[in-house]
Amino acid sequence: MNWKIDVNEKDDAVTSVVGEILLMALVIILVSLFAASAFDLLPGDRQSAVDVSMSINEDTISFWHKGGDWIEGSELSASLTESDGKKHILEKVSLRDCFGDEKLVFDLGGNYTVKLPTSLPDGTVNIRLTTSDSVLYAWEGSL
Repeated sequence: MNWKIDVNEKDDAVTSVVGEILLMALVIILVSLFAASAFDLLPGDRQSAVDVSMSINEDTISFWHKGGDWIEGSELSASLTESDGKKHILEKVSLRDCFGDEKLVFDLGGNYTVKLPTSLPDGTVNIRLTTSDSVLYAWEGSL
């Protein structure tokens, strides 16, 4: 009787299964690393880009939308800051579109009109039109 056993024949099946498992583990690790780094390349939220001009009348200031993104009217806020740091939040008079109709959004051709304070400050003032996250228009000068 021949009692010799070929050890290599029985190990072939185990080696191929272990190799497949190692390859699958490597692929899963590489895919997860690629996915994690790809999410870092996605762009964040962008700021609103608006071109605004301003006109000052006797008792009001009008901000004119000349181009760019539209803005919700409820997000707009105008302020006047005196040279000594005293800040006035300006009261909204109207928000109109290019046809003169009252609207809820500040869009191309529209205007946002606010009241000036009853007693105008002397010296240099800063006037700003802002939203909750950005300054749309800033002006510095004398009234």
